[in-house]
Amino acid sequence: MCRELAWKVLELGERELGLDMYIDVEAVDEIAWSKIYKPGSDRVNAVIVIGGDGTLFRFLHKLRECYDITLLTVKAGRRNFFMEVKPEELEQRLRDFAEGKYFIEEFPRLNVVIVERDVIAPPALNDVVIASWGPYRYKVIGLDVHIDDEKLYSVACDGIVIATPVGSTAYALSAGGPIVDHRLGCMVIVPVAPIQFNAKPVVVSLGRKLRVGVIHGDAALVVDGQLVDRLKAGEHVEISGSKCSVKLVRFSRFSTYARLSP
Repeated sequence: MCRELAWKVLELGERELGLDMYIDVEAVDEIAWSKIYKPGSDRVNAVIVIGGDGTLFRFLHKLRECYDITLLTVKAGRRNFFMEVKPEELEQRLRDFAEGKYFIEEFPRLNVVIVERDVIAPPALNDVVIASWGPYRYKVIGLDVHIDDEKLYSVACDGIVIATPVGSTAYALSAGGPIVDHRLGCMVIVPVAPIQFNAKPVVVSLGRKLRVGVIHGDAALVVDGQLVDRLKAGEHVEISGSKCSVKLVRFSRFSTYARLSP
C-alpha cells in the first residue's frame, strides 16, 4: 500500500502540480526515482510521510538536529494518531497543499541527554521511557527523579515515562497518567508499576528540567518507541523542553479526544 501511495504522490506532484519531488534514499530499492533525498543532510521545503506514527517517529529521528521543515502525513499504518490524510483523499489534499489551502499545527518536543557520556538522543515527540532492561527484565529498577534541583521522589518500579502533552495519550495513559490537552506547555511524569504509594503521576511546566538517575538495575532509554541506549546504575538522563517543534500540515482541527475514540 505504501509503495502505491508513494508512486501516486511522486507522479502527481512532479507531472501535474509542478513540484520537484524527491524520494528518501532508503526507499530507492523499492521505488525507482531519479531524484534522491537524504534526511538530515539535504534541505527541502516539505516532506510527505506515508505510513503510521512509527514511520513518522523514525523519520524525525533520522534528522537528529533541529530542522525547520513542514510535514504532510498520509495514513497507511496500524497506528495513525498523528497522521492526517486518508488514502482516498490523497489527490485532493496534495492539490490543496500545493495551493496553500492548509494550516500548520506545531507540537513540542523534549531534549534528551545521557549526562555522564554526553549522549544526545533525538528529541522526543511522544515520550521518553526509562525501563528495566537486560536478562532479568521482570526485576524492578531504582530511579531518582528531580525537577530542577528539587527531588520529586525515589521509586522502585518497572520504569518511568516522561511524555509531551500529545504523548500523554500513549504509553503514559496506559500506565495510569492523565490525558493532557495538547495545547498545554508541559511534561507528564508517570512511573510504571511503582512499589511506593506516593509515586504518582506529576505534570510539570515544559520550562522545567527533569533529571532521572538510575540507582540500581540495568535500564533502557527509549525515545518515541526507538531504543537509544542502555543505562547503568549511576547514570542520569536530563529531559527538558526543546526549541525544536514538529510542524504538521492540517486540513481540519486536530482533536486529541476524537482521535482516541474507536
